[in-house]
Amino acid sequence: MMWVYIGIALVFSAAILWYFFSPQKGAHTSVSGNKQSIEVDVHGGYSPSLIHAQAGTPLTITFDRQEAGECTSHVVFADLGIDAHLPGHRKTSVNLPALPAGDYPFACGMNMVHGMLRVTGSADVQLQKADTDVQVADSQERDAEIRALKKKFIVGALFTIPVSFIAMFGMIWGHSWPQWIMSPWLQAVLITPVMFYTGWDIHRIGWNAILHRAPEMNALITVGTTAAYLFSVLATIAPQILPEGSRDVYFDTVGVVLTLVILGSLLESRARAGTGDAIAALMKLRPDTAVSISEEELEDGSWKLPMTGTQISMDAVQPGTLLKVPGGHTVPTDGRILRGSAHVDESIITGESRPVERTEGDSLTGGTLVLDAPLAMEVTATGKDTVLSQIMQLVSSAQASKAPVQALADKVARIFVPVVFLIALWTFTAWLSFGPQPQLTYALTTAVTVLIIACPCALGLATPLSVTAGIGIGAKNGILVASSEALESARHIGTVVFDKTGTISEGKAEVLSVSDGTVTYADDPIKPTSRAAIAQLKALGIRTIMLSGDKAETAASVAKEAGIDTVIAEVKPDGKAYWISQIQKQVSEENHHSSRRENQLVAMVGDGINDAPALAQADLGFAMGTGTDIAMKSADVTLMTGDLAGVARMIRLSRSTMRNIHENLGFAFVYNIVGLVIATGLLYPLTGWLLSPMIAGAAMALSSVSLVVNANRLRSVRIDTRIDAPNTAQDQLPSKHSEHSEPRVILGTAQNIPDDTHLSTHDTHRSTHDHEGENMFNFLKKKPAAAATSNPAAEHALTDPICGMTVTTDATSYEYDGKIYHFCSDHCLATFKENPKQYVK
Repeated sequence: MMWVYIGIALVFSAAILWYFFSPQKGAHTSVSGNKQSIEVDVHGGYSPSLIHAQAGTPLTITFDRQEAGECTSHVVFADLGIDAHLPGHRKTSVNLPALPAGDYPFACGMNMVHGMLRVTGSADVQLQKADTDVQVADSQERDAEIRALKKKFIVGALFTIPVSFIAMFGMIWGHSWPQWIMSPWLQAVLITPVMFYTGWDIHRIGWNAILHRAPEMNALITVGTTAAYLFSVLATIAPQILPEGSRDVYFDTVGVVLTLVILGSLLESRARAGTGDAIAALMKLRPDTAVSISEEELEDGSWKLPMTGTQISMDAVQPGTLLKVPGGHTVPTDGRILRGSAHVDESIITGESRPVERTEGDSLTGGTLVLDAPLAMEVTATGKDTVLSQIMQLVSSAQASKAPVQALADKVARIFVPVVFLIALWTFTAWLSFGPQPQLTYALTTAVTVLIIACPCALGLATPLSVTAGIGIGAKNGILVASSEALESARHIGTVVFDKTGTISEGKAEVLSVSDGTVTYADDPIKPTSRAAIAQLKALGIRTIMLSGDKAETAASVAKEAGIDTVIAEVKPDGKAYWISQIQKQVSEENHHSSRRENQLVAMVGDGINDAPALAQADLGFAMGTGTDIAMKSADVTLMTGDLAGVARMIRLSRSTMRNIHENLGFAFVYNIVGLVIATGLLYPLTGWLLSPMIAGAAMALSSVSLVVNANRLRSVRIDTRIDAPNTAQDQLPSKHSEHSEPRVILGTAQNIPDDTHLSTHDTHRSTHDHEGENMFNFLKKKPAAAATSNPAAEHALTDPICGMTVTTDATSYEYDGKIYHFCSDHCLATFKENPKQYVK
């Protein structure tokens, strides 16, 4: 019989592999004019789960969600930054922009139900984030879901407890109890309502997921409990069909597992209710009405009177509308103060708790709180154009994006359930073939336990929960993260490059001169927070560089006061991106030679407008948010307060979030591996350990909850004051009058390059220049002057006449006046062509 069992298992294995991994046909969109559309049923999965669409044509996908519950309550298009709420038993349309050819996966909010949008054809369009309304789950719907889960749990508990009591203590006291108490018929009567009422949603979603060839956690539970229930019914109705010793019933297991799963869903729904807190809190700030005033009331001053003004709907507010904001009220939308002055609490936007004074001519941001006096304002933006809406869109888009670390979990999760089916099948076969008597009982018990203990939700939730919490924390601290990829990679920042004017300094000084593309400012003070922010970065082990168009003396003075390590001065406006690229090359070379991979990223911090090319060139771009340019597409992170300390906060947030993700992933992998090994009975010959299906159900139900709880630990992380650097005292920041080491100043122009060095190093505080044989960017890593001459290959090296970088004959070349010159980049070549005589000796 053993070979018969093995042969049957092989047939079933082939069927499982074919069913879940063979190519799916999918469905094509309907095209009408310049639009295309398709409807997708959401019922334990997506049907169709594969959508074929045309490139270059906007697409509307209507999701017909025919169920309730947490699992499919959202649909996430990570590549497009879309996280759309799908109310239960309703149709919801999601509008996608015209897309280039490619695959765009989508998944449920718990990352367990997956679909694929496959766009084909040729179209001259660029991938862009979709502009969608930000939505959060309706609180009434969530409350109704929690009430329904409570009811199912209570019914399950009431009927399961007596059955479990009978099963547990029946062996001890069963001989003294009446026969009807021990009858399997009583257990069948009590557990059947649990099976078909408490577990109804689990079975419905699970079987539909299998039919859609996209199985998830519910599929495992429903297959396991259905097998246990049907076997128990058979043992109750016709026990003579089964061999002696294999007539036990497992109604208690069915009841306990389903009840615990519902309890886990209940706890998870409550815990996950807070994951959208950052967006929900912002949405609550948008008032439904505003107080409008007339121009006459504005001019004669009567707008200040308490009864002046007309209550209007926010739908009627347009740019140019005049509004009154009484003290203690929320600013209804973005605008400009026309009359009055008041202290305004902008903490919800900037993360800064200290109120700021706003007066005539200043900007007001919708959602902020006017504290102590009325203001008259003119509306400048409404709806999606407001700062508040842009913040919500950024936060929502970032939370919907997918961190690179999620890729491994996704790959595992997509094949996990079919693999579990195969493990359960071969576990059943092995125990039936080689196990002790009663073989059928052992085989069924272990197979059901394997199906129940496996929890793909743990793998699917490990990353999204932490990313959502981390981005929300950043938003509450005035740090807007554009993508989860930025949140993941910020922990690897090793070098931070700062713009000077408006970033480190106030940028309010008088312009003294403009000569040859460089600007000289007089008395441009640094921001009060810059010195402490730079010190925090140094405590984190990060190098600091300042790019400035100022003359060397001015730039060096600012850098010394701020505590900057290195200054690249006299940089032309179009040269910042070039210098960022060169710093990246030097850092890459450092890491290559040292085989060191951490802290290899270069970040750029600028004002988000004229620094856009440099922000885009950097590995991570930080834009200084003034309340008007927060949606800068060139930046990965926006610092709403304009406080440079936000850079250190972002790095700490990234480290904490990734540590939390690794904890979650580690737990999920260990839980599943260890759980499956014990469940299959591999340890039984050595230890006698077999996992009870009831214990497996309890562990499975609590696994997802434990991840939610761990992710919520991020809420207590202090990113504002803690310094995670070894051997550093807590926030030992320099005082204003403390002495700083002299910054190294490097000229960003090619003028006055000495013959004996490849880069002009200008020391404004010493009598001699620093000519230590430095190669390009040796401010990152010094080399002895002899190193270059000791290398025979250096004899054949050439020098770029613009930047002084050592190049080879393979570099870009250009002939001028009968001589060939070689350049490290097209940028240097273009500079040379502008005025060759300047660089020819």
